[in-house]
Amino acid sequence: MARRLLTFDLDGVLCRPPFGINPGSGKGKGRDARGHAGILWLTERWRYLGRRPMPGALEAFEQLAGMFDVVVVTARGEQARPLTERWFRRYLGRVPDLRMRPSAEETSAQFKVRVIQELQPEAHFEDDPFTAGWVAELVPRVFLVDWPRNRWLKGGNIVRVRSVAEAVPLLAGSVQAGRAES
Repeated sequence: MARRLLTFDLDGVLCRPPFGINPGSGKGKGRDARGHAGILWLTERWRYLGRRPMPGALEAFEQLAGMFDVVVVTARGEQARPLTERWFRRYLGRVPDLRMRPSAEETSAQFKVRVIQELQPEAHFEDDPFTAGWVAELVPRVFLVDWPRNRWLKGGNIVRVRSVAEAVPLLAGSVQAGRAES
């Protein structure tokens, strides 16, 4: 029997955002917006230096990786791959399956939605409310890591968690239920 799949955003979910502040509220974004190579895209290689993991996130990620297949879907650009892989090797000891945005032609949300639609995970972990709301239309469950700027988002299949670790017992229960049904 194939293992079920979980997908994870990186920044704000597994990795701390800059200065520990999650800046995005997700309000006012449009699904058909055009991506562009602005200053943030051009500084991708350096913006992620010195970031630490979110408290307990990588330990929980590893627990879940023992029960599910896991894929990290990050809007970081491919030009940040060497630094991102180094980060995973340093803090996780390995590089998980990692999907990164190939160009600035897609917005962060468009890229994640496209990849998540292809992968069809059982659940996705996200911190951006705009992306989480869109992904919630496509997958059974979205775990929204709680940040002050995403507290406005609500939905029937959106589960607000303080950290990835808070979702482990919920997902472990679904694994047990799946085994009982087999």
